[in-house]
Parts: sequence; C-alpha cells; structure tokens
Amino acid sequence: MRKLALLVVAALFISGPALAGIEKIKALHDDHERPRPLIKAPVTTLDAPGEIFAVIGGDYGFVLFDAGGAELATFDDSQDAVGFAINPGRYKVIPNIEGDVHHHQFIEVLIKTH
Repeated sequence: MRKLALLVVAALFISGPALAGIEKIKALHDDHERPRPLIKAPVTTLDAPGEIFAVIGGDYGFVLFDAGGAELATFDDSQDAVGFAINPGRYKVIPNIEGDVHHHQFIEVLIKTH
C-alpha cells in the first residue's frame, strides 16, 4: 500500500501542475544596489480560462500584463487578486517593490483552470 501511495505521489510530481489544472505565472523584480533593475517576467500561456486561487510572494502587490505589455490589472495587495478571472491567453506579472526595504520581490500566481 505504501509503495502504491509513493508511486501516485511520484506520478503527480513528475506530471507537473498542468495535470491538476493549475498554471503558474512567476516573476522576479530586483533593483537592490543595481544600476538597472533586474526584471525576470517570462510570458506564460494559459490554454483554458481560470481564476487566481493563490498568490505566493508579491508582498507589495503586482501588475498583470498581457504578452504585448498592456496592463490588465493592478493589485496593491496580492491577496486581492484571489478570485480574479483570467481568459486563455499569454500573460506575465511584475511584482511591486515599492515599500520593500530590500527592493526585491519574487511572485508566483497560481491559477486554477476550468
């Protein structure tokens, strides 16, 4: 029984979050002692509609953009984004660093797809 449970957990881990209907949009924003800010915000493609069900990090809020760079929504508190509906498309996020003493933030927006 224990082996079966371990195999199921391993299969879910290997298959990744897409199997569970969960997509992630991640980003890093850092300008701590840098001449130019470092922003790593890869574009993530959502193939199905969904809604944000959790935000990890992004303590000072974030901005949601489409792949073309158009601002879609701004959240001053990242937890206010929970329940926000998202259509299929290509998106990226940039966490806000204003108010952060160290001027760097990581964010992971989790979207449950339908």
